[in-house]
Amino acid sequence: MPAPIVVDIASGPAVHGELPALLVEACSRAAGGGGCALGDPKRAGTPVRALAVVWLDGPDYRRLRVDVASVGAPEGTLSSREIEFREEDPVPDRYRTAGLLVAALASERAGAPAPPEPTGAAAAGIEPAVAALPRPLGWFLAAGGLVGNGLDRGPAGAVGPARAGAWVMATALDRRSGFFGTLSASYATALREPAPGLSVQWLALGGGGGIAAPIAPLDALVRARIEAAADWVIASPGDPKKPEETGHGWAIGTRTAIDLVWPAEGSVALLGSAEAFVRIHQTDLRVRPKPEATLPKGGVTGMLGVQLRLR
Repeated sequence: MPAPIVVDIASGPAVHGELPALLVEACSRAAGGGGCALGDPKRAGTPVRALAVVWLDGPDYRRLRVDVASVGAPEGTLSSREIEFREEDPVPDRYRTAGLLVAALASERAGAPAPPEPTGAAAAGIEPAVAALPRPLGWFLAAGGLVGNGLDRGPAGAVGPARAGAWVMATALDRRSGFFGTLSASYATALREPAPGLSVQWLALGGGGGIAAPIAPLDALVRARIEAAADWVIASPGDPKKPEETGHGWAIGTRTAIDLVWPAEGSVALLGSAEAFVRIHQTDLRVRPKPEATLPKGGVTGMLGVQLRLR
């Protein structure tokens, strides 16, 4: 049985469901032989005629890029093609066009029908061909507002004023595996004064990563992440003539979070997060002669913002 062309949709309005099925149907009709199939280009033990990666991105998914590597090709070199659609072109037609382009590039590289079962040198060519395929790495930048636990007060650890502020987060996502890394920073201030004339500010830095998974019915992406975090807290008087009331504290710890991104592949998307943090080591925030205030050993933070897809 002839081997198929394996297609990986790296980005687009949909990577599963009816639209990708249109791509496979158009590709199979044009390619003949073993046709085309969606799948992981690195799947082992399966005969493959060619490997293809498809991107539909840019404003309104108008930019199409197709990369094809034929099994057994010298050094696993690629054939690539890019197309810019018109705004009025229907999305289903864009998927059909992608399928036709995959078949055309695969036939162009093969020059002749591929053997039914690649063996020997042809089978050995699978790994270099796969290695030559570009990684579908996406870069994102998000920013928004936050609200969460702020200070505790007194020896009993009574809940003190909450904090609110702004955050920014950079994310690198491997769409194929779902793993991602993050770097984040935030600034917040106490929603009310812990003592008359006293203001408190937080500066937090974090870095970590996690794994993401699509929720197809909602066209959303859910991400689970864990980060190492460091907080610097400064309490300063509203009256600069009272330097004796200035204090500071710091803490290091971890935070875990669940993020929800909607739409999943949008150039601009809403991002909501629920974080839980635990401080492993910290110092007390002492502000004299006011009562002692401390950083809580744990708490929660809610975040809402906008995410931009940079690549």
